[in-house]
Amino acid sequence: MLHFVRRSLLMQLLSVYLLFMLIVLVGGLAVNSVVEQQLRSDVQASDQALAQEIALETNLQIRDAESSLAALGKQVDQTSDTQEIANTFRTYKLSRPDVDHVYWLDPVGVLQVTWPINSAALNTEFSPPDVVQRARMSVGPVFEVGIAVETTFNAGVIIAQPMRLSDGRLVGIVAVSISLVELSEPLIAVVNAQQQQGRHLMINVIDSRGVLVATPQRQRILQTVLDELPGAEQALHNHVASQIGRGQDGQDWLFSAVPISDADWAVVVQRPAEEALSVVAQFHLWLLTAIVLFACGGLLFWLILLGRVIRPLHTLARQHQALPSSKLAIPMDTTILAARGDEVGALARSLVRLELDGLEKLGELRTLLETSNAVVGSLEPHAVVRKIIREARRLVDVQAAAVLLPDNQGILRVLVSDGHSEHYDRELALTPEHISSAPVVALRDGAPVQKLLGPGTASFSYEDGFRSVLAIPIISRHAGGVVLLVHRTEPHLFNQNEIDLLLTFANYATLAWEHAVLYERSDERLHEVARENERLYQHAAEEKQKLAAIMESMHDGLVLTGIDGIVLYTNQGARNLLDLGGESVERCSITTLYAALRANAVDAQQVDAVLTRFENAATSEAMVTVSSHEQRRSLHLRLFDVEDEAGQPIGRGLLLRDITRERELDEFKTTLLAAVGHEVRTPLAAIKGYVSTLLQEDVSWSTADQRHFLQTISSEADRLTQMVKNLLDLSRQEAGLLQLNLSPTSVQDLLKTAVKHERPHYPTASIQLQLPATLPEVNIDSARIEVVLHNLLSNALVYGEGTVTIMVECQVEFVTIAISNTGQGIAPDELPHIFERFYRARYGRQQRLGGTGLGLAISKAFVEAHGGKIQAASSKRVTTITFSLPIAVAATTAETLTTDISPEEWRRV
Repeated sequence: MLHFVRRSLLMQLLSVYLLFMLIVLVGGLAVNSVVEQQLRSDVQASDQALAQEIALETNLQIRDAESSLAALGKQVDQTSDTQEIANTFRTYKLSRPDVDHVYWLDPVGVLQVTWPINSAALNTEFSPPDVVQRARMSVGPVFEVGIAVETTFNAGVIIAQPMRLSDGRLVGIVAVSISLVELSEPLIAVVNAQQQQGRHLMINVIDSRGVLVATPQRQRILQTVLDELPGAEQALHNHVASQIGRGQDGQDWLFSAVPISDADWAVVVQRPAEEALSVVAQFHLWLLTAIVLFACGGLLFWLILLGRVIRPLHTLARQHQALPSSKLAIPMDTTILAARGDEVGALARSLVRLELDGLEKLGELRTLLETSNAVVGSLEPHAVVRKIIREARRLVDVQAAAVLLPDNQGILRVLVSDGHSEHYDRELALTPEHISSAPVVALRDGAPVQKLLGPGTASFSYEDGFRSVLAIPIISRHAGGVVLLVHRTEPHLFNQNEIDLLLTFANYATLAWEHAVLYERSDERLHEVARENERLYQHAAEEKQKLAAIMESMHDGLVLTGIDGIVLYTNQGARNLLDLGGESVERCSITTLYAALRANAVDAQQVDAVLTRFENAATSEAMVTVSSHEQRRSLHLRLFDVEDEAGQPIGRGLLLRDITRERELDEFKTTLLAAVGHEVRTPLAAIKGYVSTLLQEDVSWSTADQRHFLQTISSEADRLTQMVKNLLDLSRQEAGLLQLNLSPTSVQDLLKTAVKHERPHYPTASIQLQLPATLPEVNIDSARIEVVLHNLLSNALVYGEGTVTIMVECQVEFVTIAISNTGQGIAPDELPHIFERFYRARYGRQQRLGGTGLGLAISKAFVEAHGGKIQAASSKRVTTITFSLPIAVAATTAETLTTDISPEEWRRV
């Protein structure tokens, strides 16, 4: 069947026509579907917009009622007079026409005041009782749809506002009933406006139970209609919905439901589906009409085409399927068609002439084809040119032939020749200025040029004995142009048949020449590409090595696996975090790494739970804690997919990140807040206590007591100020913003000031000083170093049990000060941590409850800011802290002077 269609134009046109009709029908159906969906969406959007506007207006009305009720409750809360409350209610109702009744309830829900006055309902329990129960449990307004106080029988929205004292105790409830009839008035106005325009519309507002709250059909208020309104249930779950459903009249209606979020209500707009979708029906009618008209027009066109064109062409094609090999006989049907005066008759006459001319040319073409096949059989340029010359001489009667090729300057020179002298091949050079030369003109114009050569012609061809020349251009867009030049010894021009044969042969020769040149160029290009590929491969290898080095230098761990879970790559960071050492895990299952993670985990069950969530794709990130070399680390794990350029997964990756430092910073923040809060509370409590004591008017304090109180307040304030200053200095030092006021300072004066400062606090203490006879000045900020000496001396005096020794030594560039005390000592495991912020040794915590653990940390920060060093050493009985300060002026070390300060001398200092 397919072969028959290919051989028959009639069947091809019929197939195209049927296919076109099918495409039109399918396109019409597609357009119908898209337009119908768009029209339906527009209708639904219109109804949803109307419902949304009504929902917004209802929501604003409820919010306004709630806010006005809260204001009314504040007014009622300021009086206890029943008559005054009734007057306030009357004024409120006059300002709110939508309010049906106003009520005042006691804390148990018994009606105390109502407006309009309803004596029968007073001192009775308010109904519905659910509103009272919810209001007693709430701090804001609550509302419910129903009939408030059975004697009124007025349906409305009951809004109740609890009134509470400052301690949260309920003193009463203010409630209003908003008439549902008033709430329905805007809906009635919208429906009437639509009916005046000839449109049928129904709007309903329902509460969370499906009860009608507002509707143009007033007699149906408070009826449960959830089953009658499709889409309403979705709107009550806070979703906009539009769908077609069966109405009460048995016809299809379009229901559009929109939620009222603040009230858990819903607005449902409904209109007859036939009316709403009338535009869709009209579009269907117009589309059907267009398809019918198109089909009828196409059928009429097809019948005309079949009778006037297809059948005559079919007859001509059947009678002229093959050219006869003997004497031509024209069929009778063709003769009849040739007599027609239209295009079919002209086609029939042309076919007859074509057959007559074709038989005449067939022999020449067969010879030309054989010649051309011989030329295109090679891909080497010189071999192709030699074949062109040889076959050209065989095709026409010529005595010599040559191919001329332009060089870089455009000068035509002999590439290959046959039948010419060596002088002709060697000396011929035709520049573009030789406008009388046939080869130059032929290459310039792209057309054959022939000339007769006479005695007055100065050319190499005439000297070689040739009298006629024909130049045929062989022009290739990709390989450049050459000229085929043929010569005859007889002085007569080439006829048109010979020119046409050579020109047709030149077209085939052009292809052969272009293929040969392009093949030669492509071979050179392939070598260049091979060299380029080798260079790119080396570059890619270098980039791969760089990438591998970068990934290996990452502190974070990276693991790459295939789809089957086999490990393809792990960097050094992953091996270090999983404590694998130099062990290679590539080509192993990912479970091997999971086992290593589980083995190092502090909580193996936690790791198992994380891995289970990874396998179930429940999460892609998790945090686990591992222990390596008696050190705990917090690792953040992130599992991700690796995709190719098309977005298809080709493997998975696991990133392990050490977040121990980050967690320590979080813990530091928590510790800082706790420590500062504790330390700030103590001086503030003392200040507050003494200030309150001084402010008591019923007690008279002596001047000494008042001075003592004020000194205590001043001392605690200084303590608080110093604490804040230390924290700020520590923060500045860590941020690199601590500014030092450096100046040459005497070490002896510095120590004297420090000792004098500690004297009032430790009057019985004894200090032994070991000083050189002479000391150079140090280049320091004396205020900062006084803080260092105060912290170190305070620690030595508080935690020591004997004499405190201060020993000063002068070195090359620094002065070293060592402060020692006898006592309990510092445990070896605590010694590396004593300069950390908020750290306090166990013995220190037992002996002294106060302190933030910042003294040594601040001392270390100040000493290092001066370019010095501080370190601690401790034995069972002696603890020594040594720090160094830079020398201002170079000096030599002198003899050491040892002194012992007694308690009496300590007081004098």
